[in-house]
Amino acid sequence: MNDAKTTKFSEKLHQAAAPLWQKSIHHPFITELASGKLPLATFRYYLTQDTKYLTAFEKLHEKTAALLPQSQGALLLKLANGSGEDIQRSPMLQQLKLSPAEIQQAPIAPNNYAYITHMEHQLNVDPAAAVTALLPCYWLYDEIADYWKDQTSPVPVYQAFFDSYQTVGFDTSTQQLIGLVNELAANSSETVKQQMMTAFLRSSSYELGFWQMAYTHQTWADLADN
Repeated sequence: MNDAKTTKFSEKLHQAAAPLWQKSIHHPFITELASGKLPLATFRYYLTQDTKYLTAFEKLHEKTAALLPQSQGALLLKLANGSGEDIQRSPMLQQLKLSPAEIQQAPIAPNNYAYITHMEHQLNVDPAAAVTALLPCYWLYDEIADYWKDQTSPVPVYQAFFDSYQTVGFDTSTQQLIGLVNELAANSSETVKQQMMTAFLRSSSYELGFWQMAYTHQTWADLADN
């Protein structure tokens, strides 16, 4: 008889992504948000790109939900409609005088485009992989907020960013999506579970790239220089 605790699939995902997540938690973009040293122009760039990302992210929830059984799809739609990130961001956008027109006119940055394209691709791989690709955006932000919870940024709009991910509602959404990923993994083949792992790690890589993208104000011209 084996009394060893069964490791949840989400725990395997978390362990595999740990090196990437540690780099995100300690990325200069995040540390300078916490210290208040990040230039407002850099945060403005981030919010512009993140608003574009969140628009696509919500649509990805809807597309993925359509591939799942009704109860699982309903949960994903609930998460898409209940995260409240757009409401949380609205005061930040107003404070930085970022209008919808300015955001729409700004070109999507390369890393942002690649991240969204990666998640779109998972729709053609497997529904379980598509769900898992969404998870780092929840779980990593939850962990970043938890790590920096004891430090107050001297810049109010930066502290508002951290506070927006320290709510009970956001933590609940994160735990619900983790639960859905575990449920899907429990009913998936080893091949699909590997696809889920790959999707999770690539999303985690793009999350790290998102901070760097914002920190350097990445443009398409940057790619031509490399």
